Amino acid sequence: MSEAFDSLFGVTVQPREDRVCVVLVGEWDLASSGRLEREVVALLDGDCPAIELDLRELAFIDSSGVHELLRCRDHAAGRDAPLSLVLVPGPVQRALEVCAVLDVFDFKLRGPS
Repeated sequence: MSEAFDSLFGVTVQPREDRVCVVLVGEWDLASSGRLEREVVALLDGDCPAIELDLRELAFIDSSGVHELLRCRDHAAGRDAPLSLVLVPGPVQRALEVCAVLDVFDFKLRGPS
């Protein structure tokens, strides 16, 4: 993958007292597929108690990103670790609704970060 595609999507881990917040930024498509899942698996392998995926700075998500979110949810459920989403009303929330997957997640709607 080229650096140009890689720079369109970012993943930042922010440890918190009771959970780890993973902030996603930019455009999440097939070119960046696998980055979040690898991070989530590494956190779970490190006995992370809970994961919060902050999607408020995500401008775009395609079906590969939606599938990766579902795989992350499955990894967390397999370890009995809560995984939740933080969203803003907008295109990412609408994409998850159109794909009929939003309701399978614990999620919160908040203002921009």
